[in-house]
Amino acid sequence: FDEAEKLIDEYETTNSPNFIMYMCLLSGARNNHNSKLSEKIYNRMKSLFPDEKEGLTSGTILVSNIYSSIGEYQQAKEFRSSQIKELGQKIKPGLSWTDGSGEIVKVCFVFYAFSAHDNSHPQSAEIHAEVNRMTSEVIKLGYKCDSSWVIRELQAPGPIKRRRERPETAIKRRLTM
Repeated sequence: FDEAEKLIDEYETTNSPNFIMYMCLLSGARNNHNSKLSEKIYNRMKSLFPDEKEGLTSGTILVSNIYSSIGEYQQAKEFRSSQIKELGQKIKPGLSWTDGSGEIVKVCFVFYAFSAHDNSHPQSAEIHAEVNRMTSEVIKLGYKCDSSWVIRELQAPGPIKRRRERPETAIKRRLTM
């Protein structure tokens, strides 16, 4: 990170600061679960790009996820809440994209967007059943989940099928049992 930061500093001697470069650096801090560095980068982003509200909101989520990845769930919640409020933004729901061949006659894929707590798809039950089947299969093959990527505090193991749960959350929870 020191090398990356040095490269950015050098770049900025002749160029304007670049928001995307900072988001990449912040993402790297996430990959290394480095909360101190992530806050340092985030604060620099806030001072350099005060008008990038949507981007800073994404940065807030990344920093919050870093805290969660090291088990600091309360800090994650407080940071996320305070920064979102300070930015005056609302969090837009993220979407998970899944593709599959559909019933459209053309030779193309049909894309469906699923958001958290969305059971509006006519095949939700079948989709969740397939997620459960795939989860069981990868567990039988010896897959072990790295729970440091789970961004919510895990509760006691329970049934996989929960009403209104994101499919990828169900997979992560199942794999950490």
